Formats: sequence, C-alpha cells, structure tokens
Amino acid sequence: MIAIIEIKGKQYRVAEQQVFRTLQVAGEPGDTVNADRVLATIEGDKLNLGKPALEGAAVTLEIVRHAKTPKITVFRFQSKKNVKRTKGYRDKISYLRVKSISA
Repeated sequence: MIAIIEIKGKQYRVAEQQVFRTLQVAGEPGDTVNADRVLATIEGDKLNLGKPALEGAAVTLEIVRHAKTPKITVFRFQSKKNVKRTKGYRDKISYLRVKSISA
C-alpha cells in the first residue's frame, strides 16, 4: 500500500518500511509519530482520494535519527564599496521510517 501524506506543509509519497527525510519533527529517535493528514492511498489499482484529506486514515512513523543538511554558503559582494558578507545555513531534518499505513 502506498500513501500520500502531508507533514509540516510538504507532501510525501510513502510505502511501508520506506525511510524518507523531512523537516525536523518533535521527538527522540525511536519515538513514533502519527501522520493524521493522509491525502490519498493507493492499493493495487484502487485509489482513494481525500477532499482534502481522508477520514480515519493514518500513517504511523518511527523517528530513525535527526541530522542537518549540508551547509549552504551565501556570499554578498558589492564592488568598489568594500562590502563583503558570508553567511551559512543548515536545515534541521529528521529521517522517518513508515511503520504502518491504515486506511
């Protein structure tokens, strides 16, 4: 079974035992999180669409680990004005494993 879920405003297509990454969710590694906003489920040729979400459907997720993305370097420069500025940014992310999908 495949489900399309929404977590923190982003949509993901997931299957059972799949590991995917998303913006950091609250909890420690090993904790379970429920994704109650299931937009659609696909089982074989059968498609269930929600308008906008399915009633009673849920996906149980397990937090595998927390991490940070690679650093993005931002450099600002203005010629002839001696203006230089370097900044870096890293997103905090979580890796989640799909434990079960219930429609």
